[in-house]
Amino acid sequence: MTPAGPMGRESTAAMALNIGREVAVIRAALADSRGDLVAEPRLNGVALAHLLLCSRELLQNLLIDTARRPQRIEW
Repeated sequence: MTPAGPMGRESTAAMALNIGREVAVIRAALADSRGDLVAEPRLNGVALAHLLLCSRELLQNLLIDTARRPQRIEW
């Protein structure tokens, strides 16, 4: 077996679109569980954790996209 190569980085636009889809699914689940004393707090925790992780990854992607590339020094 050969080891897998590095995965390509997801574009910032694609990442934002995927996060939007995932949040829509979580919001639908929250709406369905409204009033459930067990499910509602758990889904709120899931939603917050998901947004925290995604925001970190999205910020990292944005930093990579907007970083200045190093200048090549000619001798």
